[in-house]
Amino acid sequence: MTTATPANPNFLNVFKIISSAKKGFLRKKVNRARRENVARGMAGQLDLSMDSMEETRFKKRNQYLIQRLEKRLHFTYAEIECLLLIYYKLWKEGLVNNPSQEGVTKVQFRDVLHCALDMTDDSLMDRVFLALDKGPSSCISMETWATAFSLFLRGTIEEKIQFCFSVYDIMGDGILARDSIFQLLRTSLVSQSGEEDAEESARDMIEVITKKMDIDRDGKISYADYKQSVLKNPMLLEAFGQCLPSRQATFSYLTTFTSTGSTM
Repeated sequence: MTTATPANPNFLNVFKIISSAKKGFLRKKVNRARRENVARGMAGQLDLSMDSMEETRFKKRNQYLIQRLEKRLHFTYAEIECLLLIYYKLWKEGLVNNPSQEGVTKVQFRDVLHCALDMTDDSLMDRVFLALDKGPSSCISMETWATAFSLFLRGTIEEKIQFCFSVYDIMGDGILARDSIFQLLRTSLVSQSGEEDAEESARDMIEVITKKMDIDRDGKISYADYKQSVLKNPMLLEAFGQCLPSRQATFSYLTTFTSTGSTM
């Protein structure tokens, strides 16, 4: 009678480790898929004014873009779906007058920012667009659209500091010199209260703001100066003109496509 050779203990240990790791990987994969399916199921049809089949095709066509955006934006998968559906409907409206339109135009986007987000400083709007999308196209992509709303509605203070400075950095050299600051303040004051006394008021404001924000006293405001000043006093974030939505507009717009209007 032959006796069975006992299994190598080392082999058994390795086998158990591999089996355990494989089970853990499969469990995480299943749980992730379950969470995504639950989110999609809870969302149901997002827009009752759109044909359900058309909405389903849109979701399926853009699912990989949405997954990619979900990893880096401050929105859930379902919220990004809603944002992109808004984009899609605006695009369809534009196609009525221009069948060759390739997306939401910057004019349409400007109207959304003006009417929905209370961004009414037209003097800075071109700079806002340039900071968001430096491309030459008259249209913005779905990715730029979603990224912009992530910044405007739930952006961190660091993201907003970087964005606002890029809007104000007219020369693109990372420095806000006195001439640039004067131009920004004067234009902003003219748009708010008219031409009269705007120049004199701008010069007075330069002295006050520069004294507060020029940390190293070199006569100009660097990005480091600006960031340090804003982190110390957030009220200085839009010192040179409005380039972000108001808090009330932010909350109101969030409630149109999220379960809560909470911001980060």
